[in-house]
Amino acid sequence: MNKDKIVEFLLDALLAAVGSILVGLIFFGRGIFDSNRVGYQFLSFGIIGGVLFSSFRFLKLWIAAIIFVLFLVLNEAVLHLGNWDFIWQDVLYFVAMSSSIFFLAKYYMPRLAGTILSRLFAVSGMFAVGFTIVTIVFYFIFAANPNIPRFNLAQMIYYDLAQGFLLGFGIGAGIEGAEFVIKRTLRNAA
Repeated sequence: MNKDKIVEFLLDALLAAVGSILVGLIFFGRGIFDSNRVGYQFLSFGIIGGVLFSSFRFLKLWIAAIIFVLFLVLNEAVLHLGNWDFIWQDVLYFVAMSSSIFFLAKYYMPRLAGTILSRLFAVSGMFAVGFTIVTIVFYFIFAANPNIPRFNLAQMIYYDLAQGFLLGFGIGAGIEGAEFVIKRTLRNAA
């Protein structure tokens, strides 16, 4: 990877994380720093999502896959220090986030390069859909087990749709910011 690609890698990773953290701070305040609260996803998924986006975009797929697995294990180890009861739920959210990031990096970035803010709404929508699919999967899994209390599917879809959209919006805003900086600095210098 040449020097310009390394700078792009770092800018995409850093600004995607910053965008997610800023959106998390706006909506959840300091709760994003507490791993027991839902706002923590804006910190963890923001940082991980930024690095995964850059990895999927600039590195070979097998290297990005190794980074994905390392982050999955690290994220779950930090979140579940000693309590591994519902780890599969977090893994499903992680896979939904990572899938959205993968499709953005591999398929949408090249196709939407000329349209301003298009990537922002593409990643926001993909996160919202991914989180909604995870919620529906939870509903059917929980409905199959009579020992688990029921939850309101419509309310959970609304909640996860909003959270997925906001998380994607933060990461997407960071990516758009990185692309703006890259266009203004690196590509004009050439």
